[in-house]
Amino acid sequence: MKLYILIITGLLWLSGILTPAYAAQPVLKHNLPDMSSDIASINIWKPEIPMLSPAKVAAEDELPEYIGDMLTFAHKFTGLRYRRGGKTPKGFDCSGFTSYVYRQFGISLNASSRSQYTQGTSIDTDNLRPGDLVFFGGRGGSRKIVGHVGIVVSVNYDNCTFDFIHSACSSGITVSKSTEPYYSRRYIGARRVTK
Repeated sequence: MKLYILIITGLLWLSGILTPAYAAQPVLKHNLPDMSSDIASINIWKPEIPMLSPAKVAAEDELPEYIGDMLTFAHKFTGLRYRRGGKTPKGFDCSGFTSYVYRQFGISLNASSRSQYTQGTSIDTDNLRPGDLVFFGGRGGSRKIVGHVGIVVSVNYDNCTFDFIHSACSSGITVSKSTEPYYSRRYIGARRVTK
């Protein structure tokens, strides 16, 4: 750091901005001359800004504008109790919740999580985006039979993990992480049904 200051001071002295007597004194903020025109020509090291992954760029570019509104609407039900077979704000099961939320935005979903898994387009985890549906095996832990569904609310593209909002038996409408052991063991796949 001291070498860096000496080099900059030397350059300023050589350019005539600083005199040797001034350069030897401590430089205080209020004593600095106006160097705005000279600063533009000095190459200062800047940390490299990481590029977005192609998946992230594609997902953000293609995200329909209404998805933000959809997720805001879904979050309004946070804490609402789970209700087996529930399809209204009096209480939801998992597929009742996803169906209700999507219906408010003009998208019709089938009644059960298993039948919702047949809708739309299959999406790889590294291409997920907010608004996609994610599916899990039921309490038996099988990855062969769909038993649960949620809506992706955010994606970490660095490690292909995601958060999703859903109606859970134990906690009602809540946001969970795909890295939670219960869900990571049961994850089956994702579907894109949004327009």
